[in-house]
This record gives sequence, structure tokens and C-alpha cells, in this order.
Amino acid sequence: MNKPDLISRIRRFYNLPEDHPEFLWTQTPAYQKRLEQVKNGWIIAGLLMLSIGTTSSVVLISAFAGFMSLAFLERDES
Repeated sequence: MNKPDLISRIRRFYNLPEDHPEFLWTQTPAYQKRLEQVKNGWIIAGLLMLSIGTTSSVVLISAFAGFMSLAFLERDES
């Protein structure tokens, strides 16, 4: 038997409805594709952090990557 993922268990625990547009957006193929691209971006950012190796560059790259991840995964209103 498959265990439900963490988000589904939390939503069920707090009795949150699953018919909100914000939640339905996370189930679309476009969101899944963006999520895969964000994952690849974080892998590249991590390799860049490892190659540069200074604390200031790690902080700067991770802040930029975090901002871009949130901006890229935002739902379009179109």
C-alpha cells in the first residue's frame, strides 16, 4: 500500500479542502515541469557554490536561487 505524501497528510489532518485553485495548480503538468526545472536549477546552483567555495558566494547564490524558485513557481493569472 502506498503511503500518501507529506502534503496530503497535512491537508487531511487540518481538514483543508482540495478544490482551491492554488492547490489544483500544483497538480497540473505545467507546474510539475516547472518544479523539475527548479530542481535542476538548484543542482546547478549547488555545484556552483561548491566550485566557488566562499561563504559570501554561497549566501548570495542561495538567496538568488531561492528568490528565482519562488518567482518561477508562482501561478500565472493567464
